[in-house]
Amino acid sequence: MSASMTLNMRERVKDMETMPSIPAILLPLLELLNLPPEHVKLDEVVRLVSCDNAIAAQCLRVASSPLFGLAESPKTVKAAVISLGLRRVQTILLTCCLGDAFPTHNWPLDPAVLWKHSLGCAMVCRKFSEKLATGDGERAYLAGLLHDIGLMVNCIAFPKEFAAAVAHASQEQIPLDVAELDTMGFTHSDSGRALAEKWHLADDLIQVIAHHHSPNEAEAHQPLTALVHLSDLLCRMRGMGYGYYEQQKVDLISDPAWEILLQEHRELAQVDLALFSFELDEAVGEVCELVSAIFGGAKASTK
Repeated sequence: MSASMTLNMRERVKDMETMPSIPAILLPLLELLNLPPEHVKLDEVVRLVSCDNAIAAQCLRVASSPLFGLAESPKTVKAAVISLGLRRVQTILLTCCLGDAFPTHNWPLDPAVLWKHSLGCAMVCRKFSEKLATGDGERAYLAGLLHDIGLMVNCIAFPKEFAAAVAHASQEQIPLDVAELDTMGFTHSDSGRALAEKWHLADDLIQVIAHHHSPNEAEAHQPLTALVHLSDLLCRMRGMGYGYYEQQKVDLISDPAWEILLQEHRELAQVDLALFSFELDEAVGEVCELVSAIFGGAKASTK
């Protein structure tokens, strides 16, 4: 990407950041997510959530999903935090904030399809992380949730150019990032990195957003980036892609990302991929339910 194209792209991302639709709690929440868990206080999260009744209601609906396995649905944000733990509630809250953060009128991609993919990747990342001895499920979930944030950027800041890329990808049945590079000269990994840096996200998340299609190029945090890359592929193989058919063969074990993960987690060699794939197929329904919970429902108590 040329210097002039990079500057133009970053200028458009900067303009997008000023849009009034972004919930007021989103950036403070991102700051909390960058802190070590032991430095975040329960009351801080409850207070932050309670500033926006609509977001709080969404948070409670999502927390009530069978995905999170609570015996009883929480009635208040504080109850949700106590039942699920701070880190999980923070990632649920971010999921809901992002669902409200960007206007979705006339997007080149169907927002529900994009969210199905993002949430699916987040859930697969968590499940994948559970197979690793030193995996951090909630961090993996967060990385999976945010990996494609550049697609939202492209929908809003580059609607005409991105519409051409989506049409090209669908017609040729090729990966979306390949079509973006062909038609726009940059990909959602580039625009996503620009927004992530403007939002001062943690470096591991920036690396994932920038390199989830090429984890071997990540300057740091290659194992997490590789995990997201593989999870992204698994979702696209199972119909949780971008709303069109991709004609490509995927062999996870021969993918360079697998070797990156294997070097860090030797126990991965013992994972039964057939069984893991079956577990993922069962999770597809949960993803659809989660997308539905975020896009609709009634308000709830926030105290």
